[in-house]
Amino acid sequence: MELACGGHSLAFGDRPLVMGVLNVTPDSFSDGGLFNRPDKALEHARRMAAEGADLIDIGAESTRPGAEPVSLEDELARLLPVIEGIAALDLGVPLSVDTAKPEAADRALIAGAGMVNDVSGASEAMLEVAARHGAPVIAMHMRGEPRTMQKEPRYDDVVAEIHDYLAERVAAGRDLGVDVLVDPGIGFGKTLEHNLDLLANLRELRRIGAPLVLGTSRKSFLDRLLGGVPVEERLSGTLAVNAWAAALGTADVLRVHDVGPHRQLAESIGALRARRRSSAPRRRVLARGIACRSRIGVTAAERAKPQELVVDIDVTLTAQAARARDRLGETVDYAELAAIAQAVADRNEYRLVETLAESIAATVGRERPKAAGGSTPWNRIESLRVRVTKPGAAREIGAAEVGAEIDWRP
Repeated sequence: MELACGGHSLAFGDRPLVMGVLNVTPDSFSDGGLFNRPDKALEHARRMAAEGADLIDIGAESTRPGAEPVSLEDELARLLPVIEGIAALDLGVPLSVDTAKPEAADRALIAGAGMVNDVSGASEAMLEVAARHGAPVIAMHMRGEPRTMQKEPRYDDVVAEIHDYLAERVAAGRDLGVDVLVDPGIGFGKTLEHNLDLLANLRELRRIGAPLVLGTSRKSFLDRLLGGVPVEERLSGTLAVNAWAAALGTADVLRVHDVGPHRQLAESIGALRARRRSSAPRRRVLARGIACRSRIGVTAAERAKPQELVVDIDVTLTAQAARARDRLGETVDYAELAAIAQAVADRNEYRLVETLAESIAATVGRERPKAAGGSTPWNRIESLRVRVTKPGAAREIGAAEVGAEIDWRP
């Protein structure tokens, strides 16, 4: 997948892209005041480009917890000289403007930015600005605003709620012809537990179908997670979290302060992901509706005579077996599965139907049939599911079905 970003193109592949953070603010939580002079900002942009940044994100309004808003005039006074200066350097790196103001985004895109990064979630007005310029937008989730976002944030299901919110923003962008990237907003109106839930379940957000941007760099949740780590010592924690997301393929863009180490991380993980073998298709062999009889039940009356049972066995073969040739000896013989189910049921030694189901599973998964000439390669079973139902018992209580089901891994 490729995205047009100003006069540049962003290509997504095996490795995540590295977005370097350039804050031209006096009060950002990590680097406030370091690059708020244009000459310092341009020098840092050169350094990030040399270290391998795929794009540079320039922000002029702090979004740290408790930050006060900045006027449009002040934001533009900080932003425009830096964006124009970096664009003139022609570093070969696209620029993103980090702003929640449509007016600021409009001016920044004219000045040389090619993307908008909106922590407020990309309003309709912001999407309209992006549409006029043909620019992609990062829509980030934030509960509240920077001044108030960390005051007892609550969610019923943080992953589901943020998924639905970001999916709606992607759909709104699509209606206007705007490519929308999504950012779950780690640290923006979330507790430590909310952040961990999101990071552990990024696959759910990938289902939106939009590139995912992850911003964990030096954030305070790492301080709480690691038991007291100051901002300047959070690189290791940041690398660990971003490596997790990159290795799982759940982050397309890593927004970071430390470009060099993250470019090395991205290249290393990208090389490993490129070498992975494609997953072999899994084969399943089914033997369902096997008629059996067994003296089974909790009471003596139930066990007085054999009951009718129906057994279903689903076998998933290993990848090796799935790649095997078209021969009976390389698969599972469903006739043998039926014979095992009937033989185990005939032992008449069970009180609980789930015990019978588990015994059938164990016999299939661990024991070769004792009959001579058995063809099934039992060591090629990856997993299996056994289901035993009691039609007579279901009829007695007016139920559609009663029984037990066992998932088994040999």
